[in-house]
Amino acid sequence: MSVFISHSRQNGSAALKLYGRLRQRGVQTWLDTCELDAGEDWTERVAAAIEAAAAFVVLVGPGPEPDRSQRFEWQQITDHEFYLDAKKPMIPVVIGATEIPGFLRTRNVLTVDPSSIDFDSLADAIAEALGRPEATIDPEQLKRGRDAREQAVKSLGEYSLELEREDVKRAGLRALK
Repeated sequence: MSVFISHSRQNGSAALKLYGRLRQRGVQTWLDTCELDAGEDWTERVAAAIEAAAAFVVLVGPGPEPDRSQRFEWQQITDHEFYLDAKKPMIPVVIGATEIPGFLRTRNVLTVDPSSIDFDSLADAIAEALGRPEATIDPEQLKRGRDAREQAVKSLGEYSLELEREDVKRAGLRALK
């Protein structure tokens, strides 16, 4: 199982330590700073790694906002709707008192204190959760997320039909001129 580790540059050292601890436990992990060679196209390689990942560990915080690189990773995850896939483990690790992004609310969170992260215990908890994808999910939030997506798709379809009708009317009026 390939596990993609999403992180900001601010929590890069925590990502690197976690990468090492997970590898020690036999977990195949993918971390950009360890997998990319100099000169490679970061965007292309990260997008491919996310698409190929069987699971995700998402480091959130410390701090209120992800950086540009992590925003790209999160966009890839949401574009593929991996956060709505109950069979794909996604484990948010919140470092400190940081608000969790909306797409991760469908998942159960591991919270750690930034001043005293026990990487061995954290890696053990993640390795265990990877073996039980259902343990990473908040079923109620997942249902809400799926319902919200379904409603958004329905609304978009209705709006598109309305625009189509207006275009037909405008075309008819232009023909009368």
